Amino acid sequence: MKKIFVKACNWLAFILFILCIISVLFDITVYHSNYIVFYGISVLGLIIGLMSWLFRRFNPMKSVTKIVGYIGFYGNFAVVILFFPPIFAIWGTFLFGP
Repeated sequence: MKKIFVKACNWLAFILFILCIISVLFDITVYHSNYIVFYGISVLGLIIGLMSWLFRRFNPMKSVTKIVGYIGFYGNFAVVILFFPPIFAIWGTFLFGP
């Protein structure tokens, strides 16, 4: 049962990462704001990807599932770090000045 949960989390994080990219490309909006969809999907994908990353450390997986899990986790992590406004305000201030 635990391996099925880990596999589902890996694939779900990857699917949410792909949906995050698709939401930007096709300009999907909620209440006339595409940021709600983009950030919501990426933060949810990061949380699920973090769960899969932690559980994957203790459960051996097939190589395809492992690669998909890494892409899902690190892709969502990069999106959140680079584009999420509260985090961007912190590293953007250090990089570009006040």
